[in-house]
Formats: sequence, C-alpha cells, structure tokens
Amino acid sequence: MTHKVVSLEVVSSRRSKPRFSFLQRNPGLRAPLGLVVPLVLLAIVITLVNPVFLDARNLFNVFRQISIFLVLGTGMTIVMAARGIDLSVGSNVALSACVTAIVLKSGLAAEAAVPLAIAAGIGVGAIVGLVNGTFVTVFKVPPLIVTLGTLTAVRGAAYLVMGPNQLRNFPDAFSFIGQGTVLGLPMAGLIAVVVVILGAYLMNRTRFGAYVLALGGNRSAAVRAGIRVGRYELLAYVSCGALAGLAGIMLASRLDAAQAVLGAMMELHAIAVVVLGGTLLFGGFATLLGTLLGAVFLGVAENGLLLMRVPFYWQQIVIGLTLVIAVAIQLARFRRQGMTTE
Repeated sequence: MTHKVVSLEVVSSRRSKPRFSFLQRNPGLRAPLGLVVPLVLLAIVITLVNPVFLDARNLFNVFRQISIFLVLGTGMTIVMAARGIDLSVGSNVALSACVTAIVLKSGLAAEAAVPLAIAAGIGVGAIVGLVNGTFVTVFKVPPLIVTLGTLTAVRGAAYLVMGPNQLRNFPDAFSFIGQGTVLGLPMAGLIAVVVVILGAYLMNRTRFGAYVLALGGNRSAAVRAGIRVGRYELLAYVSCGALAGLAGIMLASRLDAAQAVLGAMMELHAIAVVVLGGTLLFGGFATLLGTLLGAVFLGVAENGLLLMRVPFYWQQIVIGLTLVIAVAIQLARFRRQGMTTE
C-alpha cells in the first residue's frame, strides 16, 4: 500500500491562490456595466414621477427611438477606436435620407425601387465616409477639422439635391423598416441590435477590429508591427459613413418623409452614447456593449424628461452636460491610472 505525500507548501499555495472577481477577470466589462446601476436608478425615479414610463407602448417607443442612435453609435465606436471622430454623421443622415427618398419617388415599381433606394442610401453614406477617411489618411488633415468641414458641406449637398422640399408617402415595403413590427418588437430596433452584434463581432473577432484598436492605442507601434494603418483607418470611416446612411434610411422610413433638415445634432447623440458606454475618446479601447447601454441610458433619460414635461431646450442641456461629464470621468480615470492621452 502506497501513500501520497503532499507538500505543505503546495497545499498552502492552493489555499492562498487569489480569487479574482468577475470584473477583475473581465476588465473590459467594467466601464459598460458601470452604467447599469445609474440606469436602474434613473428608471426608478422616472417611474415614481410618472408610472406611464413602464407602459408597454412607451417602452416600445423608447426602443424604436434609440435604434437610430445605436446604428450611428456603432459606426462612431469603430472610428473612435481608431482615435478618430466623425462630426458629419448627422448631415450624412440627411443626405442619405434625401437620396433614398428621391430614388423611391423616381417612378420605379416598388419591387425595384425599395432595394435600389436602400443601396443608394447606404452607398451615399459610405462615399461620405470615404471622403472623410481620404482626407484623414492621405492628406493628414486632423479628423476634427475634416469632419467639421464635411458636416457643413454634406448638409449643403442635402439641400442641393432636395432643396426646401419634402418627399412623403413611401411604399409600404420601405415604411416597414421604421414602422413595422416583428413578434411585437419594432423592426428598427431589431435592425439596430443586429448591427451592434455584427459590430461587436467585427471589433472583437476579426483582424480588422484588432488592427483598428492597435492603431488607436499606439499608432507608431502599429506601423512598426507592419500594419497598414492607413487602410484600416480609411475602412473605419467608410464603415461609419455606411452606418450613417443606414440610419438615414431608418429615419426616413420611420417618419415616412425626407428633407434636408433631418439629422440635426445627431452627431452629438452618437458621440454621447459611445463615450457614456466607456469607449475611449482617445482610441485603443472600444465596447459595443457599452454603446448599447449608453444608447439605452440616453433614450431613457430623454423619454423621462418628456414624461416630466421638461422643455426641449433643457433636454439639450442635459445631453450636452452628460457628454462633458462622461469625458471628464474618462480623463480622471486616465490620470488615476498614470496613463496619458498624448
């Protein structure tokens, strides 16, 4: 009969092995999940003030309302991961919606007009992203300046193709995108969730996502590693533009109308949901789960302000302050960790 001799040191080391919490094992979830408690508290406060908040129809409307910001936020997350920014997405939404509406009203049969209009809207958005990316990557113009310029230029292009007119009454197959339901859920919301899932897969499971995060985190190191940073940065802007085009299609479908004034200030909403969710404004880290929670938080806040009959201009003040506070929290976290934004 044999006996196993176990070292007391081994036993001791096993017993003293540190046990890490869930967030310690998954540090990337720390920022997005930090929104859960404030979101729950916000929902409780709004419900106490106006119980209508929990009405199924109201929650349905919130889900449909945030769908466009989710799509825009996904594109903005990709660009910000590369240490960029796109201020032109709101204008891009307007131009894409107008082009989509023009194709829908071109006289083609609905069976041909609807898919062609959708392709045109996304294509126009991608072209705007391509222009932004080209100026950033080829001509080395800072993203803030490029997209600030295209914010105005693309809005002008929307007025150029549409003028002061408004196109309405689109085919039912197109209106279903923004107004229809599937299993009791808004079609627009389901599209947005699919976009977020695909964006998360792209950023976490593909070479594209890894390279975008690499160039956003340390561009010089990415270049030394042989990554063609210009190509992936350009693709990030094209992706953001294409998703802005999709958001324009969804907005035109929901309103059953299109005009050049659509999308005003949507760039602020897109940036706010991304930064609120924990994606770094300085590149190198992105979380689509955070973008989803950020969109829900902002949508709930706006809906709560409406239910409380708060004037519209106060809503804008809240959104602006939310963005500033979120960035300030990010900066404080960076300083606490001894990191730099240079």
